[in-house]
Amino acid sequence: MKGNELNRALLPDGRLRLSSGVCSFVFRRFPSATLLVTISGNDRGELGTAPLDEIRLELLRSKPLELFVDARAVTSASAAVSREWTAFFAEHRNDLKRVVMLGGSRVVNLTLAIAQHLSRTGNLIQIHSDPQVFEARLAARAA
Repeated sequence: MKGNELNRALLPDGRLRLSSGVCSFVFRRFPSATLLVTISGNDRGELGTAPLDEIRLELLRSKPLELFVDARAVTSASAAVSREWTAFFAEHRNDLKRVVMLGGSRVVNLTLAIAQHLSRTGNLIQIHSDPQVFEARLAARAA
């Protein structure tokens, strides 16, 4: 979407935040080849390839990577964004140990399920709707 500037900020705790318009991504690296991506807002593609590029950079450092995606604060994602994530998962299926996703609304959960199916990655992607289960799995990896 034109008119929105990509903002990149390194937060005091070491996390990276990418934001533009009404969408933001926060990346937190863990030493155990684990990356947490927390997404909020309406992802209409304002950030371009920047979010997936950050994950690609992490894949250069850590393979196989366990990716956690907290999408409970996402209000919606455009069809183009969903296609980009689907293609990313299909392309990097051998570089990813597991993808654990937390959805929020029914629309977001449906979007995640469609990306899971269309990526043809089998059991690589696991979708949760219970934040406690998601957070427990992340805590186990981060320990």
